[in-house]
Amino acid sequence: MRQLTVGIFPGAGGVHLFHALDSGYFQQAGLEVNLVQVVSSDQQMAGWNDGDFDIMHSSPDHLLRGILKRDPVAVRAEGIGELAVHGRPGSPLPTDRWAVDNAQSAFAFVLRAVLADVADSPVTDSQLVPVGGTLQRFQALPTGAVDGTTLHPPFDVLATEKGYPRIGGHLKVAPDLITNVVVTPRETADTWHTRVYLEVCRMSTAELLTSGAQGIEAALVRHGLPTAAARAAVPGLLGPAGLSTSPDVTLRGMEAVADLRRRFTPAWQPPCPLQSLIGPRQEG
Repeated sequence: MRQLTVGIFPGAGGVHLFHALDSGYFQQAGLEVNLVQVVSSDQQMAGWNDGDFDIMHSSPDHLLRGILKRDPVAVRAEGIGELAVHGRPGSPLPTDRWAVDNAQSAFAFVLRAVLADVADSPVTDSQLVPVGGTLQRFQALPTGAVDGTTLHPPFDVLATEKGYPRIGGHLKVAPDLITNVVVTPRETADTWHTRVYLEVCRMSTAELLTSGAQGIEAALVRHGLPTAAARAAVPGLLGPAGLSTSPDVTLRGMEAVADLRRRFTPAWQPPCPLQSLIGPRQEG
């Protein structure tokens, strides 16, 4: 058995991993996979640099920041549902505070783009409040410490139910954006265990899509997500930015990620050619 430690974020976007684990698909393929949930992108990147993760499921934007060590490459694109900005009822105010994982993260840039383009309410750096990952940002909403944030399934639907309506999503402001990728060190990107891992991800995703809403909800519940949250996640996972997302990491998609960062940090330039961040056997 080849042991793999995989860094992921909480949420329904990992349903194909949960399904593969609970169904024994990784084990049958000769892999012992340990999923480790992180609470922020900073924790995930620190864990990557320290060698804690063999693989991570993360925003491709992290590869563009030039702070990841171990020569990371994106070997698979995945959809976790649309990234949607939710806020308190009424028009955004100049005094509103917006929860982010990190002010320099793609989720923060999506938030700024949605507020500027959809709500006609651009935000300044001083309005961004670092809180943590999506779960932590969702939990911060009812405390009154912040007025809104960027969420994905199931947190988007749950936020609406708690009185924080949707303002807009990334498909409106950056439709080509790749929201999530599988990252491996370049030196292991074409090894047997990485190829097998990706094949299990593909097979598990295809099986869930075939099973439809009922199968996806059941997979989330089996892995411990409350029934209401699992049911809330299904529409987003079956939507255009969900499980049916093409697994190819394309240059066009990476350029969309770079363009979003460049929009809010005009002096920024990628630390290396974007093509070099795309792993083997990808469309590019």
